[in-house]
Amino acid sequence: MLVDNRCSVYAHRPRTCRTYDCRVFPAAGVTNLGDDPDKAHIAERAAQWRFEHPTELDHVRHEAVRAAARFVREHRTELPPEELPNSSTQLAVLAIEIHDVFIDHYQQVDREVDRATVSARLKQRTR
Repeated sequence: MLVDNRCSVYAHRPRTCRTYDCRVFPAAGVTNLGDDPDKAHIAERAAQWRFEHPTELDHVRHEAVRAAARFVREHRTELPPEELPNSSTQLAVLAIEIHDVFIDHYQQVDREVDRATVSARLKQRTR
């Protein structure tokens, strides 16, 4: 349904398109969606998204989402297993849910995000 790189059915888009927002992948910097051929097509289309940052805070928030996804990927073995994502979709959504922990890191360069803070935020989101 993509015509001239634009959605041709937006006004009448299928329920899937209304509930599954593929922008979450490039927003979180998640590019590997698995081996499923359907997901490869989604990844290809999602990679075409470009984001604008009208304010400095918009830029900081976007970078915080990407940092959250990186942190979860890099520290999987050190985080609570019951809180970890099982798919690319879950990783991207999780990064958006916990990005607030990483905002200060981008506003104050000397502040590092630690596993304890992220673990606490992961547990907090399920309450």
